[in-house]
Amino acid sequence: MNHLAKISYETALRREQITTDNSNIHDESGDAIFREFSEYHYASETESSEHLPQYSEAAEELADILIVCLTELYRRGVNVEKIITDKIEYNKTRQ
Repeated sequence: MNHLAKISYETALRREQITTDNSNIHDESGDAIFREFSEYHYASETESSEHLPQYSEAAEELADILIVCLTELYRRGVNVEKIITDKIEYNKTRQ
């Protein structure tokens, strides 16, 4: 997952979706997650994705949400695999 996060980060930089200036990182990442969530909200569960026709529109948008999250965790220098594993383990203890 860390490798995918790095690729996602580098792609976002190349596409100028993010910058290396992290002074407004929280708002920028929140906006990006919100945009992708909005696209997911209106996506079809039954219609094929325009970009990836083997998947539904909704599945592709969920992947986009995950990609933004991977990018933002990498941007913060977080070990993606570890934080996800730690959070899953914590969630198992919750009622």
